[in-house]
Amino acid sequence: MKKYIALILSVITLLCLFSGCGSKKVTLKILDTEYALEDYAICVAKENKDLLDDINAALDALIKDGTAKKIVDKYISGVEHNLTFQQNTEGKKELVMATNAYFPPYEYYDGGKIVGIDAEMAAAIADKLDMKLVIKDTEFGSIIAGVQTGKYDMGMAGMTVTDERLESVDFSSSYATGIQAVIVAEDGDI
Repeated sequence: MKKYIALILSVITLLCLFSGCGSKKVTLKILDTEYALEDYAICVAKENKDLLDDINAALDALIKDGTAKKIVDKYISGVEHNLTFQQNTEGKKELVMATNAYFPPYEYYDGGKIVGIDAEMAAAIADKLDMKLVIKDTEFGSIIAGVQTGKYDMGMAGMTVTDERLESVDFSSSYATGIQAVIVAEDGDI
């Protein structure tokens, strides 16, 4: 539900930006109060500790060398990077990622291809693991069950760690933090 609310608020904000909220140009500001901080992590089957350890090692390397920040900055701030992933994957073992590709900027379709922070981060992880990334788009509610049963190796979908989810799967270290805040007109009353 929160994804739909966030998506609706984002769409309204973008419409306001692109339409100029009428004929005058509106400058926006983000209020200092953060209403929610969500650390996003990768879910892996509880019995797949080796994969979880490998993912955490890859994430640690990507964070330390700045790759993770560059990926997030590309989709959040629009800062392009010259990194390339998954260039030579022929004959490599597959790393199957489940996602729900309707949560931009984390995952979404662009020209029939799933892109976004999660897709690019997963590709970087797959490269570190010397594997070929395969992304499967599915309903958000079926990702954990698919990971549990081995249908997917991991799940990435702007997924937060909760006690309920931890009963079913394990989670990697966090690779990004989602912040929910309020955006208002800079010269408005709020």
